[in-house]
Amino acid sequence: MEHQPHRTQADRMQLATRNCLFRLLSFLDGKLPQYCAIHSFVGAALSTTNPSYRVYYRKECLTNTLLPKEDNYSLILGVGLELLQKSGQEVKIWFLTAWTDDDDGKLEDAYEDISEIDWNSDLVVGHYKHHTPHPSITNFLTNKQIKGHCYPCYQYSIPVMDALNFDCSELNDVYVKSLERRHAQLVYDHWPYKESTVVDNVAIEIEQLPSAGVFLKENNELVSWIMCHPPNGMSRLHTLEEHRRRGYAALAVQYLSKRVAQSGYVPFVNMDIANVVSKQFFESMKFTLLRPIHIGIADGVGILS
Repeated sequence: MEHQPHRTQADRMQLATRNCLFRLLSFLDGKLPQYCAIHSFVGAALSTTNPSYRVYYRKECLTNTLLPKEDNYSLILGVGLELLQKSGQEVKIWFLTAWTDDDDGKLEDAYEDISEIDWNSDLVVGHYKHHTPHPSITNFLTNKQIKGHCYPCYQYSIPVMDALNFDCSELNDVYVKSLERRHAQLVYDHWPYKESTVVDNVAIEIEQLPSAGVFLKENNELVSWIMCHPPNGMSRLHTLEEHRRRGYAALAVQYLSKRVAQSGYVPFVNMDIANVVSKQFFESMKFTLLRPIHIGIADGVGILS
């Protein structure tokens, strides 16, 4: 009978303290731009002190010992939590993004260590390398008898210096500024994935993270916007139908990209591989392909059924 190797405490995922988050952020500086998603997620956990943003890590061990190397990691996992109501019951939705020193093969053990996630009762949205799941993730879901959904995407980014050099000059008829909490309902109403969030969660992100809104000068109406949505980068880009093809979306993207870069993070976006319009738009904004990814959804609660 084959025995599983004994796992020591050093092998297990540890919840990062605030002091540890600074060290993790410094470590991930050396992994940019490829790992901009987990880098910005750790930054959000630091800057907002939002308990919904949790970061776990595992350190490498010294050769021939069980002692972990100082500030040398083998896995860093960002875990975001949103709560919503479905049929009168509270549902937990977890958002995952990671840095690993291999091809996501270590995530299976890491997931087992995160006891807060109930894979058979919660919705888990993971952001992974490549367009297809690692075999260990597929096996993990199969063993738990959960059906996984895979959505291939492209991750695009722009260098920090290029974003800092954006000229955010306002157009004659509009001005641009950060969104406010009162705009959350409008953003939510035009978000095509409402089943995975609620207005309050949108409002919290608007309050705590960078965003951009384009407003008409004549009546202060919000007509175009984009915001940060960890671990999905710059997200929820939308322009009201009657105000399109006037350069408003480009102005919003330039403004938010510059704010993200000024905060020390790499501006990036994720898009479905079939979304040709988004691909062409962001390429026109000098964003370039960073890497192929996929969003894997484990639906233990049946939201997608």
